[in-house]
Amino acid sequence: MQIMKSYSDLIIEIELVKDQVEFTKREIEYWTGVDMDKEQGIPLDSKGTHKYGLNASLYQTDKKINSYHQLKDRLKHLEYAKVRMDILMEKLSGIDYKIAYKRIVEHKTHQEIADELMYTHQYIREKWARIKTYTQHTENIAKA
Repeated sequence: MQIMKSYSDLIIEIELVKDQVEFTKREIEYWTGVDMDKEQGIPLDSKGTHKYGLNASLYQTDKKINSYHQLKDRLKHLEYAKVRMDILMEKLSGIDYKIAYKRIVEHKTHQEIADELMYTHQYIREKWARIKTYTQHTENIAKA
């Protein structure tokens, strides 16, 4: 079930990188005066240029653009990894994997899972308890 936790972490990391990209775009707009999404604005007629001067603005713009490209590249790799994991997880069969996916990745309750998979709430709870116990034992073995 570690793959489910890794997948969940991957989704969170993708969201964080997307937020960083948006923040970096706002910083670029602050230093250059150009909105990267709309491709509008007057170059170097920005708050940053007026407040700190042209040299500081150019230096910061260069740093922010490099960061922007690195973040976009990182995002591309993470999204590719997500697609690959989606394909691999679709190949997993069995009720244990379905329950783990819905519980860990989709953050669903036992009742929601039971309704979707057409099992009883108690059955899903028991399966989940067994899955968690199995996961804890394998983590302890891996640490030893």
